[in-house]
Amino acid sequence: MLRSLSEISVRYAETDQMGVVHHSHYPVYFEQGRTDFFLRHLRPYQEFESQGLFAPILAYSVEVKGPLRYGEVLQLEVYPLNFRGLRASMGYRGTCGTRLVVTGESKHALTGPDLRPLHPRKLPALYELLKERFLSHLEPDS
Repeated sequence: MLRSLSEISVRYAETDQMGVVHHSHYPVYFEQGRTDFFLRHLRPYQEFESQGLFAPILAYSVEVKGPLRYGEVLQLEVYPLNFRGLRASMGYRGTCGTRLVVTGESKHALTGPDLRPLHPRKLPALYELLKERFLSHLEPDS
């Protein structure tokens, strides 16, 4: 399965009074991981947007498994879960050393710049890239 790994240093401002990362920061970390995934395996996300394909968030799930503190480094693994028609979803697994600290998922709509549904087939060059590098790496039961 296609995966990327991002290392994200926890900043003081991202922690709560107990010195633990506040749960509201995980979606920001997930976005950094997706950006890195696109850079590594596809193209910079801005290129998709400049060609008319957007992927706004429909839903997030975040499950905090343990504390992550200021000064620690989150190793965030990002991988595609599903890509069907007008929807895509990505998975996240974050560790700090050997500790699992977070898992999650993001679900995305595929739209044009007007936020109306847009199937990637209507953009042949992007669709071929997605088919070659993304779709072929999903597990068969996805």
